[in-house]
Amino acid sequence: MLKRLVFACLPVACALPNTVQAHHGLDFILVQTAHLPERGSGYAFARLNHLSESEDETEIEPAVLYGAADRIAVEAHAHYAKEGGGSFAYESIAPAVHFRLTSRERPLAVGISAEYAFASGSGSADVADVAAIAGYERGRWMAAANLLYEKLSGAAGEWGYAAGIRRTFGLKHGIGVEALGSFESDGYSEMMVGYYGELSEQFTINAGIGTKIDEGPDQAFHMTFIWRFK
Repeated sequence: MLKRLVFACLPVACALPNTVQAHHGLDFILVQTAHLPERGSGYAFARLNHLSESEDETEIEPAVLYGAADRIAVEAHAHYAKEGGGSFAYESIAPAVHFRLTSRERPLAVGISAEYAFASGSGSADVADVAAIAGYERGRWMAAANLLYEKLSGAAGEWGYAAGIRRTFGLKHGIGVEALGSFESDGYSEMMVGYYGELSEQFTINAGIGTKIDEGPDQAFHMTFIWRFK
């Protein structure tokens, strides 16, 4: 029931007045949108994820996203993680490609993205991810939903979802609600409240606090630092 309520956010936002377009492709924290940088411009960003369960886990993901064409962007990011009181260790490097299927002028943004994470050692599995993306903007509101597919090398694939809705206050600050989860009965799931702040034309910070829906972390903290370049 809760997962169906999450998906209901998208049509609710579509009924709101006054259309505008977002200006970057990192509009949420857990949810992807099809807003891509213009050709020749891009973003350097870093994500910090901290999950609290029986043993805490912290992950850092430095990344670069570059507009290769009007509706195509390429990305590369790395994963570093530590558990408990241990040290950070390099886990994987992941190239990705993002496609926007609708024009930039339309409030409905539809796209698809794919990435492949190459694990650091033979003891870890490579991971392939594909996401179908839909989003809509109207006035100060934005909503997005993702259908996710993930496959570890040597294992069966799993389907999941992500969805979110946010509202901007003033010109530079916003708050929202996001959810991420698996359609598997014992899969990871999380509900999060987020803050999205544009500190300058080049620099943005997104941060969120989450908790599990079904299976997932007892508590989660996420932060993304974003720098826009041309």
